[in-house]
Amino acid sequence: MSVSFRPSLRRAALVVLTGACLSAHAAATSLDFGVTYVSPLGSPQAGLLVGRVGVADVPLFGGQFGVDASNLALDASYARTLAIPPAGAVTSRTDLAVTWQGGLRLLSRVTGGLGPVALNVGGAYFTAPVTAFDPLAAWTLAPADTRPSGWNVDLTVRYRVSRTLIAVGGGEFGAQASGFLGVEGRQDLTQVVAPADPEVPDSEPETETVGTVTWRLGARAGQGVLGATAGVSYSTPAGFGVNVDALLGPDSLGLTASLGAADLFGEGSTLNLYGAYEPWRWAAVPVRFGLESALPAGPGTLTLDLRGGLDAQGAAGYGARVGYRLPLDALLNPAGEEGDGTP
Repeated sequence: MSVSFRPSLRRAALVVLTGACLSAHAAATSLDFGVTYVSPLGSPQAGLLVGRVGVADVPLFGGQFGVDASNLALDASYARTLAIPPAGAVTSRTDLAVTWQGGLRLLSRVTGGLGPVALNVGGAYFTAPVTAFDPLAAWTLAPADTRPSGWNVDLTVRYRVSRTLIAVGGGEFGAQASGFLGVEGRQDLTQVVAPADPEVPDSEPETETVGTVTWRLGARAGQGVLGATAGVSYSTPAGFGVNVDALLGPDSLGLTASLGAADLFGEGSTLNLYGAYEPWRWAAVPVRFGLESALPAGPGTLTLDLRGGLDAQGAAGYGARVGYRLPLDALLNPAGEEGDGTP
């Protein structure tokens, strides 16, 4: 039996959005607007157009609350970080989305550390496919479960053996269970800094970090996958980074790569390119690629996402999203006026 909550959900969306705007703290909160066009996988019909409006980073009970509504669904989120001395900090985020036809999607993730151990645990339960909430979600770099309903859990444990070596283990459970083990290492690349006064040489020349190389080795085994894994990353203090990871086994093959750059199109801009080829995954789109960018524009930030992919039958799909994030204080104080400091 299918149940439609469309009228009540739309009224709830209006109430929640209005309440969030009225209670928001101007210095932290922003308004989000977006339009998405998508041509679904394997569909020769005209594309789907999705409009969205929301409020993000509303201070609430020591955390940040967000809510947005589109012509597909209503989505609310809550995130909070708790300091637990001397152990460290624990960060959690929960998202709850409901389509206008009554489909449900609940996601939660917790990360934290205790001494040399770091833990990352996430889970999801859903009664509608991920594309019913976000039509571009199937083509993200991280594989998204595209089944019409179900659950999944993922776990990653990291143990710092030394300053430059980390042991990693974990698994994915749900549609296609698998586990992995490996090690990660890092090496900082430095160069000698020229002395301020060349006539007075330093006894020990100063150096500065110009980049960091990270390498990864391991293995993954599970349903439909068995192979060795290897990867390498390079990043610079200026915000440039590249990552490449591969999986190779008797009947398994996979390759993912990403490239990111900061300030390429002006101060505060970001650009990320990615691609993934993972034919061994049967609960996710095996071929995914995309471009994600952000550019300061006026008082806010303009974003552009281009994504696409090929399903297991070779059918193609693609989509684009244009968004704009406007800090609430830009609306309340458009001239950027500041007090003179007098009482």
